Amino acid sequence: MYNSTEHRQSTGVASSPGRGTFTGFGARHVEGVAVSRWVAAVCFVIAGALVVAFGHWWGLVFFVAAALNGSLAYLVPHWNPPRNTLNNAKRSV
Repeated sequence: MYNSTEHRQSTGVASSPGRGTFTGFGARHVEGVAVSRWVAAVCFVIAGALVVAFGHWWGLVFFVAAALNGSLAYLVPHWNPPRNTLNNAKRSV
């Protein structure tokens, strides 16, 4: 029979809280993805402000998207610290 954990055991990759949520590209280029998320958050704020200024209440949805992108831009680099830092070396011992 197929064991559901067989693949994880064979790859030797430890699971992390964000694993499976983000792509491999995002894992390799954490800072670049964070900057693009900040830019997207600013664009969502501008779009939301324009739509709300013209009297459409549904423009508030853009602020929710901006909050999500801003929070992910701040949190994701902290979830994936660089592998070669001194603190990580101390934790692995």
